[in-house]
Amino acid sequence: MEGIATAAFYLGAAAYAAATILFFLDLARREGSTTAAASAPVALGIGAVLHAAHVVSASLFSRICPVESLHFSLSLSALILAGMYLILRTRFRLQAVGAVVAPLALTFLIGAQFVGAEQSSITGVSRLLLILHITANLAGVGFFMLAGAAGAFYLVQERSLKEKRPTWLTAKLPPLDALDRTEHRLLLTGFPLLTLGVVTGGFFASRLGPAGGAELLRATLGYATWILLALVLVMRAAAGWRGRRSAYGTLAGVLCVTTVILLYVIKSTGASG
Repeated sequence: MEGIATAAFYLGAAAYAAATILFFLDLARREGSTTAAASAPVALGIGAVLHAAHVVSASLFSRICPVESLHFSLSLSALILAGMYLILRTRFRLQAVGAVVAPLALTFLIGAQFVGAEQSSITGVSRLLLILHITANLAGVGFFMLAGAAGAFYLVQERSLKEKRPTWLTAKLPPLDALDRTEHRLLLTGFPLLTLGVVTGGFFASRLGPAGGAELLRATLGYATWILLALVLVMRAAAGWRGRRSAYGTLAGVLCVTTVILLYVIKSTGASG
């Protein structure tokens, strides 16, 4: 089982790397690349399948539930992100976003190897509730990251149009209104999941007792992410926020959640070091 996990990891990383190169080749070439455009999502899909095989076999070998370990959770977040992209890419015209998703998936897959695989445990808390909490957060973050990528491409496209300097890169991106709608729909889908994660996280916090400075910082950034997401959605409905404002708000939330992930990684590597 260990050999299967190791082989799946290296082959999955190679497939993600190939997908990254193919996505960038498709974006970088002025005339585009039919071969790269067709092969990139296939390579990403192969990487996701091998990634899933790695998570399953490694968790069985170590006898740890994947969503109860920071090591596996980081790896799963990349797998969920890749899977969501592959499912939604055609419907939401997210082909160009693959240039962000593929390197992120590769980074998280490899980065998770530097984090300890110890199983999380919180005394007095239902294991099922803990699994629900982590799963909801992982799925919510996946939708949120995709929304952030759409928002980033919106800003790139808007700046190009405003300066009246279109490039072959922006010519391959969806129109501004399509990017704006896509970002909004992804936020609407991810918000209930993140809300569930926040509610269950608050329940866990009440059981943990006094928190240290690092725990308070992670919790503050986590709540800030949820508040920013809620603010973007509310202001869009109430004040007509569209386009640039929504994109900046989403990217600010992505920055917060990325910082939270980095803090968890730093804590884990420091504890194991």
